[in-house]
Order: sequence, then C-alpha cells, then structure tokens
Amino acid sequence: MALHDPARNAISAMRARASRAGRRGPLAAATISMLVAGGLAVTTMAALGQFNAVITQNGTFTAASIILKETQGANTCYSTGGTNTPFTTNSSSCTTIDVFGAPVGQEPGSGVNTQTMTFQNVGSASASSFTVGAPTCTAAGSGSYYGNDTSGFCGHIDVTVGNGASVCYYPAQGSACPALSSTDTLATLATATTSTPITIGALASNASDTIVVKTQIDAANATNLDQGLQATQGFTWTLNQ
Repeated sequence: MALHDPARNAISAMRARASRAGRRGPLAAATISMLVAGGLAVTTMAALGQFNAVITQNGTFTAASIILKETQGANTCYSTGGTNTPFTTNSSSCTTIDVFGAPVGQEPGSGVNTQTMTFQNVGSASASSFTVGAPTCTAAGSGSYYGNDTSGFCGHIDVTVGNGASVCYYPAQGSACPALSSTDTLATLATATTSTPITIGALASNASDTIVVKTQIDAANATNLDQGLQATQGFTWTLNQ
C-alpha cells in the first residue's frame, strides 16, 4: 500500500527532476538532506506525547464548639436546643427539667426537697469556667386560695446549691453544704447573683459536673400569708471559653 506522506512525496519529486536533468550537485543534495531532516522532525514531533503531573485536593478548616448538655433522669436539654440542630445563639430554654424538682403541697417543717442534675460539655473545646446565676425570684398565687405575701415568699424558701459531696457553691464554701436555714434563701440567692454569677469551675471537653439543689419552706419565718403561693426563679447555666 502506498504511503501518503507529503514530505516524502516532495523529496521523491525533486530526486526525479534532478535525475532527469543529470544534476546532483552539492546544492541539490543539501536541499534534499534538509527536506529529509525536516520530514523526520515533523514525523518525530507528531509521534511524541506531552509530560504532565496533576494533584487535586480540598482544604478543610473546622471551628471548635462549646455545648452544654443538662440531664435529669430521662430528661435532657442542650444549649443548642437539640442535637444536629443549627443554632443562632447557642442558648435555649429548658422546660423539661425543674431546678427545684417542682415540689407541691409544701408545709413549714416538711422534708427537704433534693434535685440532682448533671451538666456536661459535649463540645470539642474546653470551657475555662462554668457558672450559674439566679437573679430573679417572683411569687404568685396558685390555685383558688392563697395568701398575699408575694413580696416575701421567696425569702421564706431556704436553698443550697452544691455538688452533693465536698463543695457547696451557694452558700459559697470549700466543703459540703450546711443544713438549710433562713440565712440562705431564694431571695438572698437572687441578690447574690444579680451582677455576678456563681463560678462552679472549669469544664473540659466531655467533662461533667453534678449539681444538687436542696429547698424547703423555712419553718421559723413562713406565715399564713404564704399559703398557696408559688415561687418561680430563673436559673442560667453558662459555659465560657
């Protein structure tokens, strides 16, 4: 089969013309050589490929997180409002856990109410401080019959906040909490944390703290005017980087 190569065809044509003319001088030979070399160069360049090397990759940059989880029995609350939930403030209201345990029918001299909660930093970063503030306590009537001591009722409910073992956070001391007394009440707790929350301690990533809150109606100071009243106090638990 005939090969259709333009360079070779041109060379063959020139050789034929030179042969017929009887002229194979240096100029003709040089011209043929150049054409041959040029033809080989074209052929060689067409046959060779190009060298290259490629790397494709992604870059990732992830922020740390500080997330507070609260557990009491079967109830769980998160500062984010829930797991796998995009948040805007990392602050939520927990309605399924009552700090006091929601006791009802309390009387002067009745037993101590104990509520135990666990707080955990489930984020990836450690918190340098874990604090609690309870700057508001209000009282209102509950049911059909109640007294009018709404301004004094918070001061007639004794309270302590500790870890249930060797540390008491309110009243602050380096040992277990003392017995409940009229010295430490919901009213004095509110006053103590109005401007400065109580520091519980640091909370590393995945670390947890147990908090025990004890309450009772003060047997010495409660009066008939406290009957049927309900106290409500807001607690704010905060992790700080």
